[in-house]
Amino acid sequence: MLLGSEPVNTREGNTEADILKQIRERAALASDGWRHNFKAAREDVTFLAGDQWPEKVRKERVDEARPMLTLNKLPQYVDQVIGDQRQNRPAIHIHPVEADNIESVDKVANLAGNQDYSQSEVYESLIRNIEYTSNAEAHYDTAFQHAVEGGFGWLRAITQYSSDDAFDQDICIKSIRNRFAVLADPYAVEPDLSDMNFCFISEMMDNKEFDKRYPGKPRGDLGDAEDDLMSWWISEGQTRVAEYFRREPVIRTLMLLSDGKVVWEDEIKAVIDELAGLNVTVIRERKVKTYKVKWMKVTAYSILEKEVDWPGSTIPVVPVLGKEITLGDRTYYRGLIRYAKDAQRMHNFWMTAATERIALAPKAPYIGPAEAFEGHEAKWKEANRSNWAFLPYNELPSGDRPRREMPPPMPAAELQIAMSATDEIKATIGLYDASMGAQGNEQSGKAIIARQRQGDRGTFAYIDNLSRAIRRIGQICIEVIPKIYDSERVVRMRFENGKGDWIKINETIIDEETNEPVLINDMALGKFDVTVSAGPSYQTQRLEAADSLMQFAQAVPAAASLLSDLIAKNMDWPGADEISKRLQKTLPPGILSPEEQEAAGVSTEPPPPTPEQQAAMAQAEADIAKAQADTAMAEAKTMEAQAKITEIEQAASVAGPGTIQETVRNLVADALAELMSQSGANA
Repeated sequence: MLLGSEPVNTREGNTEADILKQIRERAALASDGWRHNFKAAREDVTFLAGDQWPEKVRKERVDEARPMLTLNKLPQYVDQVIGDQRQNRPAIHIHPVEADNIESVDKVANLAGNQDYSQSEVYESLIRNIEYTSNAEAHYDTAFQHAVEGGFGWLRAITQYSSDDAFDQDICIKSIRNRFAVLADPYAVEPDLSDMNFCFISEMMDNKEFDKRYPGKPRGDLGDAEDDLMSWWISEGQTRVAEYFRREPVIRTLMLLSDGKVVWEDEIKAVIDELAGLNVTVIRERKVKTYKVKWMKVTAYSILEKEVDWPGSTIPVVPVLGKEITLGDRTYYRGLIRYAKDAQRMHNFWMTAATERIALAPKAPYIGPAEAFEGHEAKWKEANRSNWAFLPYNELPSGDRPRREMPPPMPAAELQIAMSATDEIKATIGLYDASMGAQGNEQSGKAIIARQRQGDRGTFAYIDNLSRAIRRIGQICIEVIPKIYDSERVVRMRFENGKGDWIKINETIIDEETNEPVLINDMALGKFDVTVSAGPSYQTQRLEAADSLMQFAQAVPAAASLLSDLIAKNMDWPGADEISKRLQKTLPPGILSPEEQEAAGVSTEPPPPTPEQQAAMAQAEADIAKAQADTAMAEAKTMEAQAKITEIEQAASVAGPGTIQETVRNLVADALAELMSQSGANA
């Protein structure tokens, strides 16, 4: 098999014997390909656990009853990197790939929750809920710890029934606690091993337990272990049982329907007639070379559980890797402490040597003339072991008295080398005092931060590789969700802030020939991409936001009243949200958006007028009515005057010139009389 080659069926046949023969061959191939990494990782983990003295030296010291100190400084560095990862957890984000699936276009009608969501929002929140129900954070932590300790850890995706009394399935994310139980295809070349063509996940089972679970199935014996193909499978009193994944190429027909859906022919062929009756036709189709993944449970001698299909096109086992280096055709994965073991051994040895030297040195004796001790020998013999309040002696004419000899000197050379070994540990790992929270040579804050960043850069590869693995988990979920969540069901969405909603997914068409429901999966619409961002948890971000807002309010006091609701919202105590909503009601109009006003329960209607305002409004309305009446009266007078003028003109045209003056005088007199009568009425 060449590097990066496509998987092919290398079995000579499809009988059970042929399948088991290929399984044994692949297990031997993978065991050889991972042996060097397994050996190095076991040494690292054992050393980290405290077994730090070479076996030969240990035996010599035990036989001679000499001390062996293990002053293990390495766990604190591992804990530092693990703690940094737990404070900056990677999070999966889903983005549409095609313009037809942009957030504002394809909305999933929500028949069970509060609002409609875009397809990518549904995927992202659904994956977040899968992580929550799977307790994925703990599994991410386990795999990451394995990578930091020994160079590699493993995650996997599985499916299981949502409950004991249901047929709906859910996706679960798990870690593999025994990092040495996984044998992946050693010829996979992708950084996340997504192109592996086979994988084993095994466990050792007691022979009695095996016989109870799988009666009649052969176990093998130790004689077979001499064969390289069998050595991985056989051990004293136990049998290895393995989950076996294999990936093989297939050719499928992809179809584009007139309603915009892209489906596989083998998934909808039972309802093509019904779709045509709904005016849904096939616009385009093409052959696609893709993959199918098969799963079974096996031993070297038998198939324990029959082969079933995994709904994705890649094997759902994901490595979380440490740092790596490739030599020839082998890739070596290493954890944090791989190159610090010699410095730790040196520290243990020289601290033991210094302790041994001081312990074996005689205690400083008392020296004086023999006559000075006569009669008090018993007390002076216990002087180095007992805490006497005073030690009597005989005074001599010469004035001599007992005195203590100088104590043995401290083993300065041994201690100096031991301290030097501590510095070598820091330099080898790349984490110095500033990164560990201890005071170092750095004096200024800028220098301390620079040294901390240097340590972060040195260990960032581990967190980045975890992000790569989680991104791969997200890709597996995107591919598998439409096939697992394949019924009309209500699923829970979970958002970044911990809140959630419910949404109803999928629609079903009934096959008229078989009367069986066949799914046309709305969740399969569109294509999506996965990104992973690492940062503080949502809770930590809230506290940091509250602190930053308070500092801003102190720097700009005029903005304090406008930020009060946001400060309360980001506080971490009970009732913070309720207090935030109350504060929002005190904000001036125009600050909150309509959506925020609705969420806070702030009425968008203006407040009712006060009694004074009502009286003023009534007076204004009366004044307006009076002005309108006066205007109407003036308009009527104008029209009446125009009518009089018309009448005069008509009279003048009919009468002769001698009567015009008389007519005018009569009209003027009539007008004056009418005005006088109106004035009297008004008075």
